[in-house]
Amino acid sequence: MSLQGLTVGVVFGSRSVEHEISIITACQVMPVLRELGAEVVPLYITKHGKWLTKASFQELGTFRAGLPEEGEPVLLDLASGQLRAGAPALLSRPRELAVDALFPVLHGTFGEDGTLAGLAAMARIPQVGSDTLSGALAMDKLRSKELFQALGLPVLPGRGVASAREAQQAALELGFPLVVKPNRGGSSIGVGLAADQSELDRAVEVAFDFDPQLILERAVVGSSDLNCAVKLAEPRSSAVERPLKGEGLLSYSDKYSPQGKLGDGGFAGKADSPKSGHGDPRRELPALIPEATRAEVQRLAVLAFDGLGCAGTARVDFLLAASGELFLNEVNTIPGSLAFYLWEASGVTFPMLLEELVRAALVGQEPRTVSLAGNLLGSQQLLGKQAPPGIA
Repeated sequence: MSLQGLTVGVVFGSRSVEHEISIITACQVMPVLRELGAEVVPLYITKHGKWLTKASFQELGTFRAGLPEEGEPVLLDLASGQLRAGAPALLSRPRELAVDALFPVLHGTFGEDGTLAGLAAMARIPQVGSDTLSGALAMDKLRSKELFQALGLPVLPGRGVASAREAQQAALELGFPLVVKPNRGGSSIGVGLAADQSELDRAVEVAFDFDPQLILERAVVGSSDLNCAVKLAEPRSSAVERPLKGEGLLSYSDKYSPQGKLGDGGFAGKADSPKSGHGDPRRELPALIPEATRAEVQRLAVLAFDGLGCAGTARVDFLLAASGELFLNEVNTIPGSLAFYLWEASGVTFPMLLEELVRAALVGQEPRTVSLAGNLLGSQQLLGKQAPPGIA
């Protein structure tokens, strides 16, 4: 295994409520890319949207001491498709970073939602993972649900709402209890459970702080969460886990707080090394479920991944009802820690996964010419029609 000779720009942070989770994933990814022989360029986006780079940004300790606001500013020249570092000055010019590929570990909005993929495509820089459309669809819970329904995949009924009044109407149609979610978001942030109208009003108010559109779904009482990772190359699907939770919904606290992921003890070994999913009190891995259920989760996960047109690796989340019925919940195109622990439990090590993702991003990335040769405006005929008066 080797990425010798390649320069990989790892993009993380950004103006997302999952900013700190993105930092954790980046500090897991960067040392492994270095071990594979790649030169790593950390590209940190602050909460205010500034792009910065600095060698120390490869260390988690830098961010534990405080989220930095200073570093070399990063500029993107769309015309040349080059990233440059350093502010322009009379006696110097920004240096080229010459990255061969961008590796986004941006969770949530302004990154995972396809925005970075669009920027990378315009700049003709290969990017690891899903493209603009796939990222945007996966992030949009309502539109992805509609797509999954069209594909015949099992999903819970849901309603998109843009006001408290619409939420009340949706509650009348769906009935209580209800799950209230920001339509675009992740890590269970802003998600609430409502058993009656007063709880619905509070949950809607909180969720609107994170997105102007919400999605309401009928809650599956007594359900379990199941997760499975998917990628393009074999093995397509990973082992299946059951995240462990407190009462009610799987929360942000259930996912990240029990062992203090940003504090001491959040990682085994050195601070920037990923931790195995085996023995983690936050998850049951592999999930103790019937083999037929496991196989169905893996089958549906691949169908959802392919239906969205995803690339890279994604984590597909399900709900398992007490009756045994499965419901596809959502697809995370840049999951926390890249769901490496699911692949590790499937015989794919973290270095193997990262090399596969970077190599896949570099295949078939030759710039495409999408404009026509010549200048149609040099003719009196525009697309075969007579030019209108006033255009000579």
